[in-house]
Amino acid sequence: MVNIFGAVLLAVVAAGNVWKLPRKNLENTSLLVMLILGFLNCLIDPIVFTSEGRPGALAKFINIYGNGWLYGSNMYCSTLWFVFLSQHICGGVSRIHAKILKTVVGLGTLGVLINFFCPFIFSIDGNNHYHRMWGYWIYTVIDYGITMDSIVVYFWSRRRNGILKYFPIWVYFFPLMIGTFAQTLFYGISTISAGLAVSIAGIFSSLQNELIFRDRLTGLYNRVYLDRHMNVFSRKRRTVMTGLMLDLNSFKKINDDFGHSVGDRALIAMADILQRTIHDEGVAIRYAGDEFIVLLNTADQEKADGLIREIHYRIEKFNNNSKAPFKLSTSIGKGLLDLKKGTMDEFINTIDREMYENKKAYYAVHSENDRRLR
Repeated sequence: MVNIFGAVLLAVVAAGNVWKLPRKNLENTSLLVMLILGFLNCLIDPIVFTSEGRPGALAKFINIYGNGWLYGSNMYCSTLWFVFLSQHICGGVSRIHAKILKTVVGLGTLGVLINFFCPFIFSIDGNNHYHRMWGYWIYTVIDYGITMDSIVVYFWSRRRNGILKYFPIWVYFFPLMIGTFAQTLFYGISTISAGLAVSIAGIFSSLQNELIFRDRLTGLYNRVYLDRHMNVFSRKRRTVMTGLMLDLNSFKKINDDFGHSVGDRALIAMADILQRTIHDEGVAIRYAGDEFIVLLNTADQEKADGLIREIHYRIEKFNNNSKAPFKLSTSIGKGLLDLKKGTMDEFINTIDREMYENKKAYYAVHSENDRRLR
């Protein structure tokens, strides 16, 4: 009954929320696959339970391969949660970190396959009864380890981002941990799949609440988010950070020459560049039209200048490698947000003014180049 509840819950979540997710990316793909696996777990778990102790080759087959599926799927769900959270909060992890995770999951998958021929995780006796073996604890450590790793990544990112990003990780952690503890301590009950279902539902619920702060086209934060966090900044007078105002050059020409759908592609490309550049140093916001604001959790202007150079480098790399009919270019203004010395409006006006000075210089150079070519 618990697993049926979990399956129904995830079916309702899928029907009501999947279509609201932003465009396809690694973050959302991980979440969708986790939802599918969680739903299948809730269906397979009671089937395996029903076959427990029943005679016949079919019952034995269900017991062996059904339990193998559950071990592997639980491990994959922990991994998918890690991928989702790391992408959502800080845009991913280092290559070394990702390789370690892939290695652990790869070895775990190999272990499940080996168990079918040489049991060490669980065994099914002649009466089709399931028995835990010493390998059970290896997989418990793997699942808990990946989950704890995600929490470490989350708080490390929060330390770097300050108050700029937040996600209620307890909505995933607590239901799943309660289900896992119960199933581990009370041998014979099945609560992990149902706990996972509640956790996934909690993630979708949190994301649905977050949609009000997201730009539908680019997936970046929107002006509502900025306005809300301005109030937070105002209450934290010790907060000092750097802000960037960016505006796409010749964006109107892109729309006029190629149409608004191509213009949307330009905005999406610019948003992707900003997200990959900023990583967990701050947040990118689609402010209005083709204008973006970046908030960096640092007062170090050399570091901010380095990020500006990287933005320009990534734009140049995009222009050289992309087959898009347009070329990206942006004007950037920079300013320091220090609420001890000025107001939020003054900060926005400063970076806006700096950006327009940069834009005037850009058009002056290009106008001179065009004149010389003529």
